[in-house]
Amino acid sequence: MKNTTTKSYRDRYFMRGHWGTKIWQTVVVVLSWLVLIVPITIASYVAYRTHGRHGHFFWHYAEGFQELNFLMIFLSFALGVIAVFCFAMGYIQLQRAHGLMTKWPMFDMAKNRHERERAELFMTARFDSEAKRRARRNYTVKANQNLRKNQLKQVVNGEEAE
Repeated sequence: MKNTTTKSYRDRYFMRGHWGTKIWQTVVVVLSWLVLIVPITIASYVAYRTHGRHGHFFWHYAEGFQELNFLMIFLSFALGVIAVFCFAMGYIQLQRAHGLMTKWPMFDMAKNRHERERAELFMTARFDSEAKRRARRNYTVKANQNLRKNQLKQVVNGEEAE
């Protein structure tokens, strides 16, 4: 396996070790699901299905039980959709973490290159070449070299001429 520090993407949940992170995140997810499945609704539904032998009736309205039937069907469907999505995303992240899936860029690389070129041309015209800037230990900026607010951003975005 390759060294994980050289990868551009890391997810501690899927990396070796980090048991504290894995346990903590899993506990938070399970507790979140338990909070979402309201205990009152489950107790009422169980009482309705078992004709009062188990669970507790919080109401006795027929409309409420019809709504409970719909809610249980809807929540079951929603839970299934969410589970499929979570497992699919988890699988994709695991494949990316192991370097088995290509990592698609999150930005337009050609646009980024043009923006960097515009910025470098502007900085070279204003402060000298990059090699000379890096070679100097101290550099005094003259008053006419100061940048206005958001000037570099405007140059990079092509809103202002260099």
